[in-house]
Amino acid sequence: MQQLTWRQLKFVIGVLLAIGITPVLAQNTPQNPPARTYQPGYWQPIARVNPKSPFAVVLVNQTKSALKYNFLDGRADSDLSVGANTQLKNIFLPVNIAVYDPSQEAATQDAGGLRYETSVTNNVLTVTIMPAQTTGYHVINIAKNGAIYKY
Repeated sequence: MQQLTWRQLKFVIGVLLAIGITPVLAQNTPQNPPARTYQPGYWQPIARVNPKSPFAVVLVNQTKSALKYNFLDGRADSDLSVGANTQLKNIFLPVNIAVYDPSQEAATQDAGGLRYETSVTNNVLTVTIMPAQTTGYHVINIAKNGAIYKY
């Protein structure tokens, strides 16, 4: 099977978002307990921010590789060094933030993916990026209503 380039991956993600396929594998957040009608599934956000207040996103690289990140709106890629973190402010919703490992080793089919751990405190979303044994997440989506998904 031919591998997808990063540009092709971004195109596929854009098409999926445009046709309404939603992110997968969500989890509850202690800040927003589930309703009695809660049913686990990909349509549940992993966390929320208040979209009516200023908020920020902090990306923390806990992999052994230098990563790249960008907004899937045509902006240029930015670097996220090993062990580094960066704070993204002045974000307009909805937004998709992609993180990927540009190294040749990560481009092989045998390489694992990325795993995201997320938390929201005082309207700051912290995304800790760690290596995963299997293909993992690459995009954080923050919807217009402040719901956060990863896929």
